[in-house]
Amino acid sequence: MNMKEEYDKKYFEKTAEDVGLLLKKRRPVWSRWTRIIRKYEASGKLLDVGCGPGFFLAYAEKHYDVHGIDISEYALKEARQRARKAKLSVGDATDLDCKNDYFDIVTCFDLLEHLPNPGLALQEFRRILRDGGILIIRVPNMESIGAKWKKEEWFGHRDKTHVSLLSNEEWINLLKDTNFKILEVFYDGLWDTPYFKRVPKILQDIIIKIPSLILFWFGIKFSKRYGENLCMIACKRR
Repeated sequence: MNMKEEYDKKYFEKTAEDVGLLLKKRRPVWSRWTRIIRKYEASGKLLDVGCGPGFFLAYAEKHYDVHGIDISEYALKEARQRARKAKLSVGDATDLDCKNDYFDIVTCFDLLEHLPNPGLALQEFRRILRDGGILIIRVPNMESIGAKWKKEEWFGHRDKTHVSLLSNEEWINLLKDTNFKILEVFYDGLWDTPYFKRVPKILQDIIIKIPSLILFWFGIKFSKRYGENLCMIACKRR
């Protein structure tokens, strides 16, 4: 099966089922991410690489000239229903059909861990960003308490298409090696419930997941131990 076939309707439905519909739509999360990005660039051309069904683009298009690329035609079909202003196309993160120095912002949520060689994608992101342009990345945090507790049941391991689960230091070094300057590193809370087998999931959602989403929306940035994702903001060095 090739990659386009791998990321079909069944894949996205399974992902939504695994993390929960509330988390998959993530209205508080995407709203918060839009505010974070606007601190660095309030307007301009934004490309979301691996845009999926378009949940983030639906928020970003209120402030930016948005473009989305995904390898999945199914995902793009869904994205067109949510982000009607976005310019969408099928594409590979390691070989982007984009002009040099064209974008002000590149976002890359939950994608690099799927690539056998994420460094190639970072090189492409650098090529298409203008000097000083902003890069946003989110990848699984291998050092979270969730990863340690859940082991193979952790979301980073459950998805067998996650072929590049690197340490936080390795991700940061990849960015530096590609001549990006790290501006900010933070984590996004514990949302991969259930964590405890004998406690009902709904109770864990109420006590752990929903408060994490709300706190993130209010601007809380969690410590490495208590965040399932590593979030990095960088800029292209001149």
